[in-house]
Amino acid sequence: MNSAVLLRSQIESRIPSAFAVYRRPQHKFIPTGISQIDDLGGIPLGALTEICGSQLASSGKTSLFISLLAQAATEREMFCALVDASDAFDPTSAEAAGVALSRLLWVRCGKTRQKLPPLEQAFKVADILVQSGGFGLIAVDLGGIPERVVRKVPLASWFRFSRVVEKQPTALVFIGQQPHATSCAGLVLNLKNRPGIWPGNLLTNLCVEAEVVRALDRKPAGSVRPVFSLKSQWA
Repeated sequence: MNSAVLLRSQIESRIPSAFAVYRRPQHKFIPTGISQIDDLGGIPLGALTEICGSQLASSGKTSLFISLLAQAATEREMFCALVDASDAFDPTSAEAAGVALSRLLWVRCGKTRQKLPPLEQAFKVADILVQSGGFGLIAVDLGGIPERVVRKVPLASWFRFSRVVEKQPTALVFIGQQPHATSCAGLVLNLKNRPGIWPGNLLTNLCVEAEVVRALDRKPAGSVRPVFSLKSQWA
């Protein structure tokens, strides 16, 4: 037995996994109900996702989220949670879009006696929900929080969320104006309204371009920009 083989044998006897080949865990996904997004994989479980879009014009991020929520709560019969930092969720519109509200926990920040700022309250609630388990989808809507406030969130906070959720069969989705989790996110979608591409009623339908900024199987994601139509949910 040569020295290299002997050395390997000695190491393996003390550390059995020392030479094991690392295999990236296979992620499962929740479909969004939008074929152009689902063809790319959908929303990953066990990962942090960011869905971003401007607040100045309807970007489609709320419509995409409602479609995702309908798929998770109604089609997949998952228990879901929405941490609503700015109390912007409209349950009537969501129910009309097919969301099973009986499987949705809606946490309205700013509606309790706690005097925490809405962003801090949202992060604390999200942390409790992720740690508790039992939810297939946890969404945190930061769309109404000013960007200057969200930018102050330290990268360590995003990193901690990504590490905790990777151990759960849960999709953790942050909805905001700009991406902030950067390398901590498994998927980042940046949505833009593309008026004038397809004919239709601009008050009820949106033409949306989704830039895949980051994805689990693409680092960097490259120039993947599917375009699709959505029923407007006004954000």
